[in-house]
This record gives sequence, structure tokens and C-alpha cells, in this order.
Amino acid sequence: MSGRGNRARWGLLLALPGVLGPLGILGFIFYSETAHDEGRCPYELVVERPVGERGARIREERRRCLTGVEERRFSLVRADRTQVLGRRRFAPDAFTGSGYGWDAGVSDAGEIQMRVHNPGYPPVAFREGTAEERE
Repeated sequence: MSGRGNRARWGLLLALPGVLGPLGILGFIFYSETAHDEGRCPYELVVERPVGERGARIREERRRCLTGVEERRFSLVRADRTQVLGRRRFAPDAFTGSGYGWDAGVSDAGEIQMRVHNPGYPPVAFREGTAEERE
């Protein structure tokens, strides 16, 4: 009878990591995402640059909600609206030095497009969307 009890305890001990592991991962995701809540951790303006000829501007903002993590948000600002084009979340040094930068322009179809370059990571392209996609 004690052999069956020992096996049950071993089975429980072996199953414990399979239960605690996913709970720990979900806890970390919850903590990380709530730390990036804009009410708790607002963005601050880095730079705002004009793009195109019709008064459009790209606004770059940053925030550091967790130690060792910086998030940048890139928004297209027009007189009547602001549209988030994209975000990047890396270690703070990925946003400094000669390897970091972004450029923006207007496509032949009149769409605002931008590319962001972070050292050590592949560049990413963000775009406003065509007139049909925005409707």
C-alpha cells in the first residue's frame, strides 16, 4: 500500500512543473503588459519631423516602463487625426548611436511610409495605409 502512495506523490511532484511553469509564464506576461499601460507609464516626446508637403508630421515618443526595456512609438500626425504607425520595444542601447535612425517619405500613391533602423535588429517598415484601407 505504501508503494502506491509513493508513486502518487512522485507523480504529483513530476506534474508540478507542468502546472507551475505555464502559470509563471502567464504571470510574467500579465506583469509586463500592465507595466506598459499608458496610464501608468506615459510616453514622452523625442522628436517630431515634417514629412511630405501637406503638413503631415511623424512624432517619435519613448517610455521606459521596465528596467532595461525602452519602447518607441511612431505616430503620423495630421491636422485632423493622429495614427500610430508602429512601435519598437528593445533594450535602450538599440535606440542610440550611429546605427539607430528612421526615415519617412510619401509613396507614389500618396501614402506616408517610414523605415526604422535599430543596430542589431532587422529594419522594419511602417506605413499609413492606402486611402481605401483607411476608410
